[in-house]
Amino acid sequence: MRRRILPTLGLLGVMALLLLCSADAAQAVRDALALCVQSVIPALFPFFVVSSLFIDLGCAAVLGRSLAPIMRRLFGVSGAGGTAFLLGIIGGYPVGGRTAGELYRSGQCEREECERLLAFCNNAGPSFILGIAGLGCFGSVRVGAWLYLIHVGAAVMVGLLFRSTSRQMGRPEKTETPRWADALIQAVRGGAMSMVNICAFVVFFLVILRLFSRFTGIQHGAILGIVEMTNGILRLANDRRGFIWAAGLLGWGGLSVHCQTAAVLSGSGLSLKRYFIGKALQAAISMAAAWPVSLLLP
Repeated sequence: MRRRILPTLGLLGVMALLLLCSADAAQAVRDALALCVQSVIPALFPFFVVSSLFIDLGCAAVLGRSLAPIMRRLFGVSGAGGTAFLLGIIGGYPVGGRTAGELYRSGQCEREECERLLAFCNNAGPSFILGIAGLGCFGSVRVGAWLYLIHVGAAVMVGLLFRSTSRQMGRPEKTETPRWADALIQAVRGGAMSMVNICAFVVFFLVILRLFSRFTGIQHGAILGIVEMTNGILRLANDRRGFIWAAGLLGWGGLSVHCQTAAVLSGSGLSLKRYFIGKALQAAISMAAAWPVSLLLP
C-alpha cells in the first residue's frame, strides 16, 4: 500500500497541472498532432509497410544470403538480421527495432540474435539528421552529414561490442510465403497500428515536456532531449558544444523513442535490456567521436 502513495500523489499532481494549464496542454496536443501529420507519419509509415512486405515475402532472406558473410564477420548476426541494421540506418527510429521484432515473429531469427540486434539496429535516419539536426539546428547540411556519419559509426561500434561468436545464427528459411494481396493488407494494417502507438507517445511526451518547461523554467536542449529527442535538438545552441550534445542525443534517442520501440515490439517477448545498454553506449561513443570533429567545424 505504501509503495502506491508516491505514484498516486504524483499522478494527482499531473492531473491537477493538466486542469490548471488546460490551454497549454491543449496547444501542446495540437502541436504534437501537427508534427505527426507533417513529419512523423510521412517519414515512417511507408517504411513500416515496405519493411513488413520485405520480411513477409521472403525478400529479407534473399538479401540476407548476400549480406551473410559480412554481417556474420562484422556483427556475428545472420544475413537476415543484417537487414534490420540496414533498414534502421535508412528508415530512422523505430524502423530498425520494428524490423528486428518482425524477423523474430516470422521465425527468421532466434531470440538471442534479435535482442542483440536491438542494441545497435534502431537508429535515426538520414532525412531526420540532415533536415532536423543539420539544417534545423545548425543551418548546415555539412554538419548534418558529419552527425550522420558519427551516428552510424557509433552504431557499428556498439554492434561490434555486442558481437557473438556463436555459429548458430538465423533460422532455416520458410518455404511458404503469403500471397501479395494478403501480405499487403497485413503490412498496411500493422503499419497503421504502429503509427497510432507512435503518434500517441509523441503527443503524450510533448504535453509533459511543455508543462515541465513551464513550471521548472528548464529550456536546455540536452535535458529536454533525454526525454524527447526532436525538441531537445532544436533547442541546442549552434556551436561546438551544441554539436556534441546533438550527437549524444541522436545516439540516445530519447524516452519517447524508447516507448515507441517498446510499443512496436509489444507481444514479441523480446527483452529490452540490451537495447537500453546499447543506446547508452551509442550516446557515449557519439559524444566522444563528436568532440574532435567539432574542432574541425567553423
